[in-house]
Amino acid sequence: MIDYATAKVNPNYPPAARSMRTTGTVKIEVLVNEDGSIAEVQKKTGPTLLQQAAIDALKRWKFKPFVRDGQPVKATGFVSFNFNL
Repeated sequence: MIDYATAKVNPNYPPAARSMRTTGTVKIEVLVNEDGSIAEVQKKTGPTLLQQAAIDALKRWKFKPFVRDGQPVKATGFVSFNFNL
């Protein structure tokens, strides 16, 4: 999935998570439209305090179209964000 990304936005570290020294990896399953935009966030794992920041960043990503038999198609994949202090 990462190899198809044409525009990436890094997440902002949530102030509450920073003050609580919360770190970890947020893994997001995402559905990408035929045009490369984000259609839907389907599943997420990782520290709850960090999940929304990761989702907000991912929604601003753009992807090259995924192609099957010469036609753009929707695609599902995973993107992970590492939060470290």
